[in-house]
Amino acid sequence: MRCISSEHIARKYNFFAPWYDFWTGFLDVLGVGRLRRQMLKNVYGRVLEIGIGTGRNFRYYPPVFITGIDYSREMIALAKLKAQKQGMNIALRRMNAERLHFKKDEFDIVVDTLGLCTYPNPVKALKEMRRVVKKNGLILLLEHGISHWKIVQRLQKKMEKKHYGQLGCSLLRNHEELVKKAGLRIVKCERKLFGIFYLIEARK
Repeated sequence: MRCISSEHIARKYNFFAPWYDFWTGFLDVLGVGRLRRQMLKNVYGRVLEIGIGTGRNFRYYPPVFITGIDYSREMIALAKLKAQKQGMNIALRRMNAERLHFKKDEFDIVVDTLGLCTYPNPVKALKEMRRVVKKNGLILLLEHGISHWKIVQRLQKKMEKKHYGQLGCSLLRNHEELVKKAGLRIVKCERKLFGIFYLIEARK
């Protein structure tokens, strides 16, 4: 299957942005909201959130300064409105996850939620996260990917071509393997909701 470019994916999410919260709201009700809270409750210091989207994670952050990036202009615009309403201490920028415009060792924690499924080169994006996080920092990932349940895998494989074509979002990526390929050390990994959702803590 041909990989969709970052620019093409950004255009898709520019169009999808007004409905993004509605559809991801279903996931949060099913348990993803609880996983967001679990992942973010103890973050500290300087935090970078990659693929920040419309700011679905905002409500789960403790009082920290956040830098958020996304490649979709419309998603960033909605995130800005949400940040203003919630009084968030945040800087938002449009940026490609595979080419971060930050210095080495700049952040204490890097967060990515449901983003690795869309990046054309997820290993490159993870290597960028590895570059910008501090030596003793954390990379926190909440991603959906290939299940370890065979029956669910079969359904995902049937849906993959149409789903990827519509949203540039792959259902079949194994995020444990991708994290290891990027040279990161997995500290903790939990698989939730039929093994589809990966909650990962990683370090350099």
